[in-house]
Amino acid sequence: ITNYITNNLSAMEHAVIEKASPIALSEEQKAALNKYKIEARKDNEIFLRQHPEVSCLVSDFLHEVLLQRPEQVVEFAANHFTQPDIRTRINSQIKEEKKIIETGSKKSNYICKNRIIKTLF
Repeated sequence: ITNYITNNLSAMEHAVIEKASPIALSEEQKAALNKYKIEARKDNEIFLRQHPEVSCLVSDFLHEVLLQRPEQVVEFAANHFTQPDIRTRINSQIKEEKKIIETGSKKSNYICKNRIIKTLF
């Protein structure tokens, strides 16, 4: 029953459960919840590894937001993600990152993953 319930909850319901007091859950429910969290993290990790463009898109957007600090962030996001050259820019970043990985370079500054950190510091 617990697996059926856990597997059929909406994202909002899962969020509520995650915020719920651990005391309110039975041991079986805690185990089911932890199993769900682990599986969700694995699935997310697999998806993100298969789609490096996600990391690059998010990194590129946050980099620009932190540099420009727009007043209207939603409007800025709409403009940012509809730029005609965004596909070319992101693909270029992915290619550059793949080269670094393929050459076995010890560089820890992968283009997409550390762009935000560079912006912050």
